[in-house]
Amino acid sequence: MPQGANRNPRPQLAIKGRWLEQIGFYVGCTVIIKVKQNKLIIKLTSKF
Repeated sequence: MPQGANRNPRPQLAIKGRWLEQIGFYVGCTVIIKVKQNKLIIKLTSKF
């Protein structure tokens, strides 16, 4: 294990790409994330 590595890391997702702009997600947008039937649902709440 590398020095300084967390022995109990937390799960995380990073969603990146220009394709997000094509569906309305831009830097600074506010989102709501819900969990429903073991699925993550990400919705825009505002454009900026």
